[in-house]
Amino acid sequence: RQREEPPPLLMVDGDTGYGGAANIRRTIRGLASAGAAAVTIEDQTFPKRCTYAAGVGVSTISQAESISRIKTAIAARDEA
Repeated sequence: RQREEPPPLLMVDGDTGYGGAANIRRTIRGLASAGAAAVTIEDQTFPKRCTYAAGVGVSTISQAESISRIKTAIAARDEA
């Protein structure tokens, strides 16, 4: 008798959420509907810059914006 294995969990790179709150909401809803178990959202400003280019530093968002992104993503997940 074979034992059924659960399907693998899918973790997705959500980049920066691709913009503001509306874009983050759309990104998370779409990924949740597609079956993503987890989504990472970066703390860089949008649009991102290549961090490997000479003289280009990473520009991060504020703590308040980061909290807003997380709250938006949680609400979108719950709506999906």
